[in-house]
Amino acid sequence: MTPSPQSQHRVGWVVDVQNDFMRPDGRLYVHDLFDARDAGAAQAAAAIVHSVEWMRRHCDVVVYTGDWHAYGDREIDTESPDATKGTYPPHCMGLSPEASERRGAALIAEIDPGPTTLVLPRDATEALARDVAQQAVAERRPVFIQKREFSVFEGNTGADAFVAALRAALGGFPEFVVCGVATDVCVKQAVEGLLDRGAPVRVIRDATWSLGLLSAARTFDQWEGRGARLTETARLDSPRD
Repeated sequence: MTPSPQSQHRVGWVVDVQNDFMRPDGRLYVHDLFDARDAGAAQAAAAIVHSVEWMRRHCDVVVYTGDWHAYGDREIDTESPDATKGTYPPHCMGLSPEASERRGAALIAEIDPGPTTLVLPRDATEALARDVAQQAVAERRPVFIQKREFSVFEGNTGADAFVAALRAALGGFPEFVVCGVATDVCVKQAVEGLLDRGAPVRVIRDATWSLGLLSAARTFDQWEGRGARLTETARLDSPRD
């Protein structure tokens, strides 16, 4: 769905830009799993930082999502993880008792939204989700959504209510501008989940990075075929992008 020309509202949607995914020494550094030459998500860091800075200036609300795992979560496999089957070694262990593991779940310092951030815990009620959305819009405060699954809509019990309340507070049809990692896992789930809910979506291509599980070019084409707009950081201010 393409946003109405009259719509001026935007939501920045920053997917999983966390230490374990973005740092080369992270527990699940995002890089092409099938290409040893791939330098990985660090190559997209500058574009992501630029995108988030743009969002803070031009979006009504900036929302950050993040894996927030506990041992026992479906995708955590300590014995024989297999990305092609949707399981991974421990990463982004936000509910771990170990501080060193929790640090991996933190957003990278370059985009840390700071102490005013509202948090939507992964077991949020619909009532809490609506309250957080309304407060975020009224006070222009960032939001961090914790999730236990690749998809924020499956991994946080309040996510649907949050997005619905956010859209209502902004007039129904804000454009969601998306960046983050990984293109073929959590970004894919975010973009397609938003499109499934009828939201106008714009994806910043160079502010994403892939695990190589799917063709990035084909994925972008599929999103565009469903109505998403594609852009680059250098063209964020272009009226046609």
